[in-house]
Amino acid sequence: MLDVMVLEVYTSVPMKKETTSRMCMRVRKVAVLGASGLVAQRFQQRLANHPWFELVAVYGSPRTAGKNLADLEWHLPEVRPDIPPLQIRSMDSLMNDVEDFEVVFSALPSEIAITVEKPLAEKGLFVFSNASTHRMDNDVPLIVADLNPHHLLTLNNGDSAKGFVACSTNCTIVPAALPLKPLWDFIGLDGVSIATEQSLSGGGIDLLTNYRDTNEHSSDIPGEAEKMKEECLSLLGRARVGGVKSAKLPVQVTVRRVNREYGHVVNVIADLHVEKNEEEVREWMENYRSRPQALDLPSAPETPFVFVDDLIPSSMADPATDLKAGMAVRIGEFDVDGDMVTFRAWSENTIRGAAGGTVLLAELALAEGLLGE
Repeated sequence: MLDVMVLEVYTSVPMKKETTSRMCMRVRKVAVLGASGLVAQRFQQRLANHPWFELVAVYGSPRTAGKNLADLEWHLPEVRPDIPPLQIRSMDSLMNDVEDFEVVFSALPSEIAITVEKPLAEKGLFVFSNASTHRMDNDVPLIVADLNPHHLLTLNNGDSAKGFVACSTNCTIVPAALPLKPLWDFIGLDGVSIATEQSLSGGGIDLLTNYRDTNEHSSDIPGEAEKMKEECLSLLGRARVGGVKSAKLPVQVTVRRVNREYGHVVNVIADLHVEKNEEEVREWMENYRSRPQALDLPSAPETPFVFVDDLIPSSMADPATDLKAGMAVRIGEFDVDGDMVTFRAWSENTIRGAAGGTVLLAELALAEGLLGE
């Protein structure tokens, strides 16, 4: 059984990069659950040239099952990468195909994810899910890889012989919670306020397509604020044997959808526990690194977040050939006034907030030896 003290020191003991390379010599065969959605296609894109994972199966709805993957409409702004010539499999065959792969990336709707993700784990598969279904389950860690990597140690008491489900977060909490992590750890927070400006792609391909056709959309996102608050407190919480104790911190969240296709912006106000000057706070943040950076994981940005003058980038490298593309949170309009920190932050919601963050989580688990031999 894991010692609680091990959980406390987990992020402070870096692993040698050559050790990581040795662990990841064997390429793992993976399946993606989802074929034509934005997040499913982001998974396909990021797995097309991945050094540690080989895409061998894609599962789709009755509408897409049986079709060739290359024949589906490609929705992402980058050109379709050279994806293996796969025929989309039916979800009905999933449980009979488990010998074909070891790792599963799930981009399923919640009502379908609940029927397959934990049953797959019970069959010994390692499931990394972007679905919201199991995010707050006691036996499923909710992780942003370079924010709370130590929460992985709550899995199976460290037994890599068993399958599991691990979840990535709501796409909008990442640009808020990740920059807050060093402030929470090294200075302390008395309260946080988050106001979002969420892009249309966060609502899925149907919402994005409808906006393109009608130039109309609703600014409301029902239930989003509550999810963000709950997940923020879990991410900043303390890992213990058998689960996570959520942080005790007042968090207020307001949300709205805006007419931008990709990229979520958050406006953050953080009340520090003690007064600090801007230079000191910024230094804590600029020097922040975590396990993915220490391990030099393929999808890990050099730093989890960067300070920029122009918040929203005008262009981005192709995520199919550059796994670090879209993975750094961008921070602008940063200010410290006594015990109050304010900033705006941007992240690519379908990459860092969804498929890219989930693949980074799987890389971390593999590098830490949690995916078996």
